[in-house]
Amino acid sequence: MKFNEDKKIFKLITQFLNDASLLSKQEEIIRKVLMTATKITNADYSSLLLLKNNPEKITYDYYPEEKEFTTHQSKARLSTGISGEVIRKKDIVEVEDLTELSTLNPVIQRRKWKSAIAVPIISRREVEGILYVAYYNERPSELEKIKELIKTFSNVFGIILLNVRLTNELNRTTNNLRISSEISRTMVSNLNLDELSKQIFKQITTHFGYELIALFIVEEGGEFVTLEYNVELAKEFMGLRLKIGEEGIVGKVAASGEPYYAPDVSKEPFYIPGSIKAKSEFSIPLKIEDRIIGVLDIESSKVDDFPKSTRDLLITLGAQIAMSIESSELFEETKRLSREDPLTGAVNRRILEEEIQKEISRAKRYKEKFSILFLDLDHFKEFNDNFGHPQGDKALKTFSKIIRKTLRKGDEFGRYGGDEFISVLYKTGTSTAREVAERLVKVVGQNKDLPDLTISVGIAVFPQDGNDLTKLVHNADNACYRAKNNGGNRVEFASKQ
Repeated sequence: MKFNEDKKIFKLITQFLNDASLLSKQEEIIRKVLMTATKITNADYSSLLLLKNNPEKITYDYYPEEKEFTTHQSKARLSTGISGEVIRKKDIVEVEDLTELSTLNPVIQRRKWKSAIAVPIISRREVEGILYVAYYNERPSELEKIKELIKTFSNVFGIILLNVRLTNELNRTTNNLRISSEISRTMVSNLNLDELSKQIFKQITTHFGYELIALFIVEEGGEFVTLEYNVELAKEFMGLRLKIGEEGIVGKVAASGEPYYAPDVSKEPFYIPGSIKAKSEFSIPLKIEDRIIGVLDIESSKVDDFPKSTRDLLITLGAQIAMSIESSELFEETKRLSREDPLTGAVNRRILEEEIQKEISRAKRYKEKFSILFLDLDHFKEFNDNFGHPQGDKALKTFSKIIRKTLRKGDEFGRYGGDEFISVLYKTGTSTAREVAERLVKVVGQNKDLPDLTISVGIAVFPQDGNDLTKLVHNADNACYRAKNNGGNRVEFASKQ
């Protein structure tokens, strides 16, 4: 085999450096490496196996005669055999017998090459990959010089590979900062927990491509985690409960408070299969200080699909998500408390008045009627005097539950003050208002949980009994007062019927 002159080799390497500097994708650089390697060595075939971030051992092949690139999955055992020897020695290994190599590489087996060399690609004193070149003929006569040149070339490629990796890491870090910033803004702007979970899922899918995402919340008591929020693909699992420390990867994470990565769930003893075939899973605890409030669980349909940089970013986002969830829950609780009467759980006076005002505006616009019921417990002062205020508070709670249960679905009900309550009956005129009020009087009077207590009800209908909030409530209150003066346990209207 006639060997290329040194000047020509130098020119090939120089051209490779120029071309590689213009390429940004690793696969494009690999193609250029294989083409240059075959030219430098006059080889009939070349292939490259990268060792990092390549769990499936995808190997790139090049056939100079056909100018064809292909890939195959290598069966190389990296701790033994030719590949293991290259990694241990960090030096070129001449392959005199291709029997072993042909069992690992179906391409070599099919083409029946007779000789090859395996070259380490070294970066930062570590073997980053293995470059193979093969020949149809026996050992080339200039092999020693070929080995010297391909070693020089492999060192050049190792430097380029390092630069590509550093560039990718820089780009990844920049991208991660951008993603983190975007998701943080999303979480800050969404205080509703339902909307927050939707936005979290959307951002993770958009930026990382993962579609199987679930948010588990630790139940009160700390014994179980419950699947509260899920993507549409797995809605059937909503409400799934896992015992902390005993069930699934999520249960393990909720117990340990540490992230857990399963690169291949088929080998994972903690994994609980779902209806959708997942191949890898990453679970992140959501913690506030040392308190675990939930678990963010992400699955992928690919094996080992969570690079360390992605896991690190998701862990950081997990801390932000935990704070957002707590803020959201506090916000929801604050909203609830601002609406509710703290004793009975019914809506408070402010909300009642806001609701009546809104209904007045709506009824005026559509020329409709609605009614309000003013309810007052009969002889409640005497009840408190006889049984004490704790029993009185208990009676108010019971009364509130009874009324809420008896009213029509959708009608508003709340505590106006003391033992006075108001119900707003939407789109309701005189006759229906009477039916509802009389039913309430009957239910309270017969309830065994409220012995010796009855109610009086005053009814005011919009607009005939008042066309503003003050008049409507005042007239309903007066009607209730008349009902009490007439013996209680009865219904009166604001205007004569």
